[in-house]
Amino acid sequence: PNPDQPQPPRTHASRPTVLRTYATMSAAAQETTAGGGGGDGKRQGPCRPGHLKLGYHIVVSNAVYVLLAPFAAALALRASRLTPSDLAAARAYLLANLQLAASLVSVATALATAYLARRPRAVYLLDFACYKPGPDHVVTRETFMRQSSKAGAFTDDNLAFQRKILERSGLGQGTYFPAAVLNSPPNPCMAEARREAEAVMFGAIDSLLAKTGVRARDIGVVVVNCSLFNPTPSLSAMVVNHYKLRRNVASYNLGGMGCSAGLISIDLAKQLLQVIFPFLYHSRLLLEYVA
Repeated sequence: PNPDQPQPPRTHASRPTVLRTYATMSAAAQETTAGGGGGDGKRQGPCRPGHLKLGYHIVVSNAVYVLLAPFAAALALRASRLTPSDLAAARAYLLANLQLAASLVSVATALATAYLARRPRAVYLLDFACYKPGPDHVVTRETFMRQSSKAGAFTDDNLAFQRKILERSGLGQGTYFPAAVLNSPPNPCMAEARREAEAVMFGAIDSLLAKTGVRARDIGVVVVNCSLFNPTPSLSAMVVNHYKLRRNVASYNLGGMGCSAGLISIDLAKQLLQVIFPFLYHSRLLLEYVA
């Protein structure tokens, strides 16, 4: 400050304000230190309900192993204390009691067989394929909006909403659309939807069979999932008839269940291959149609 410039006189009213502010800051710092540095000053216990629930689930899911663990530990401890003379004596005892030895071997074989039978079979993904249409199905966002306007079935608010969805959904300028949308005016109907379904399903399956080398008659399970288009005969029946699959093929058609049914169809195929058809191939189609 300039010493020649007169300074404003200090009043006693400003001092309590500074002291109160400092006291408030000090109290907040003490609360933060006492709370262990947390924002709310609350300490959480070492055991949370989520951890207890997860531990309970693990214990219940592996109850057999938990019950056998003490016996296995005791047996391992006893085996570690055996001497060569003890092993020789046990061998001589079993040779003298062949019926007991045969019974022990039978029990061990039965337990091993039951364990292997109860284990879930491994299911592997050999390969996957996606259908890619030709260049005549490429549509830009402007073309789609122009087709929607020509349809004459949407208001200005509907068109504005469509434009907003196109901009926010991630659809690029090289998105593929079916012929029903590309027609002028658009022609959404059952025939166009069936034609689109056949092109998508058969194109993807042909590519998959070519990549894996699997024969169509080796497929034992067919699961098709589509939310919007559910014709009669079903989409899975179209696949079975087109590829002349085996007569005892298990065919499942999931419809009207939303996009989450894709995970349901994967789990269904896995369970079928593990339990009913362990040595067969499975074909699963996840589809959505526009026409």
